[in-house]
Amino acid sequence: MSSSLFQLGFKKFLRAPQMEAKLSIKILMGLLFLYFGGSILFGGIVIYPALSKKFPQQDAISIINSILVLIFIFELIIRYFLQQLPVTEIKSLLLLPITKKRIIRNVLLRSLISIYNAIPYLFYLPISIALFKDDYLLSQAFAWWASLMLLSLSINFITILANKNNKILGSFVLGFISLYVAENNFEIEIIKLVGRFFDSIIEQPTMALIPLSIFFGFYGITFNFLKNNLNLEGSLVAKKEVANAERYDFLDIFGSHALFLKNDLRLIVRNIRPRNVVLASFLFLFYGLAFFPTIEHQPEFFIPFASIFITGGFLLTYGNYVPAWDSEYYPFLMCQNLSYKRYLDSKWSLMTFAVVVSTLLSIPYVYFGIDVYLMILSGAFFNVGLGTWITLYGGLLNKQSLQLNVKAKAFENTQAFSGKQFLMILPKMILPVLLYLIPAKIFNSTVGFITLASIGVLGIVFKNQILNQMVRLYVKEKHQTLKAFTQK
Repeated sequence: MSSSLFQLGFKKFLRAPQMEAKLSIKILMGLLFLYFGGSILFGGIVIYPALSKKFPQQDAISIINSILVLIFIFELIIRYFLQQLPVTEIKSLLLLPITKKRIIRNVLLRSLISIYNAIPYLFYLPISIALFKDDYLLSQAFAWWASLMLLSLSINFITILANKNNKILGSFVLGFISLYVAENNFEIEIIKLVGRFFDSIIEQPTMALIPLSIFFGFYGITFNFLKNNLNLEGSLVAKKEVANAERYDFLDIFGSHALFLKNDLRLIVRNIRPRNVVLASFLFLFYGLAFFPTIEHQPEFFIPFASIFITGGFLLTYGNYVPAWDSEYYPFLMCQNLSYKRYLDSKWSLMTFAVVVSTLLSIPYVYFGIDVYLMILSGAFFNVGLGTWITLYGGLLNKQSLQLNVKAKAFENTQAFSGKQFLMILPKMILPVLLYLIPAKIFNSTVGFITLASIGVLGIVFKNQILNQMVRLYVKEKHQTLKAFTQK
């Protein structure tokens, strides 16, 4: 394939009006990839010898095969929320004398070279090398790795289909539910069957032709789906939908804040981007599973860091784009007889409610010890008492309008993003670590918990004073924000 379409994409990146922000995000994405990629690579290197040592009577590769279906499901969930098909260039390319097939092949090829497709190399390849060193034939190790690589790439196409069609997404969800019911109620051992299938690939490498056929099958299905929907009059046009007129009267208990809270709830329910961001914030609840099971081997500063993520996922995702979520009708809001104080107080209440819900949902972490949950509670107090105010202050630096009904590519959304705003994320992650670590080192962990929680309590006690100062800052920046939000 000619490289001209890739060259066009590169030139578009260099000529973009927010090239500096995009470059910053590319650098951030690279750092995140190095961190998580290094963790995945480390896991792939140690898992085979660790299982061989812990279960000497069993074949380590059979144990790994028995959980592969769970890894695939987790990968699909992560891809659905974070990975998006690059569609920005399609609208302009359709106006050029370029065939649809060429456009689609270019898009699918770009999706295949995504960082999400590095998993087969970072996790499965070290295992296959260990398999070869453990007296397995090269053909067996290669067939096993190639099969997993092809299935992982197939998940890439499934993600595209699920993101583009709710019926396809529903069919996959229904399929997972059916498998779960069959596994738990009808004694049909789906997980073990999948494990035996991969065992058979090692025993008979030609069985790798089945994953190969699955890969080409999903490639063809995705290609035809995009081809049938690739037109200016079809799927690329914003669909007209009947507005949801739900009144949400149950929010009236919040009094004067109810109007703004109802507006936020409607915004989340009706629009793609905020809905996906809120759903993605739910994944932060599981962040502690990466640290707490091996807490005795983790550096001490990881514990408060993880607790902030568990209860502050909504702040770090949805809250980080306040007030940009309202940018499409912000001038209308400012023309109404509405109090700026009530507007900001409602945003604080929304973020506080999200932290409280996350804290309640994190109760199962008590399994790892009462100290772990005390750390989570301390982080929750910090997020409410200080993290919310840092987030609202960061909104002053956020003067880029945000399109609500457009899915943003994960880590590549330059709308409502600036380098200054990124710097505002750092205090929410670094400050709680210092507030816990310094007194914990001088005294003990209990004093660290109390210090971190106390800072949050002070932010709650002096809420009105802080809110008044925040209102003055927002009023001072009001006209600049209005001017920025009206520039498309």
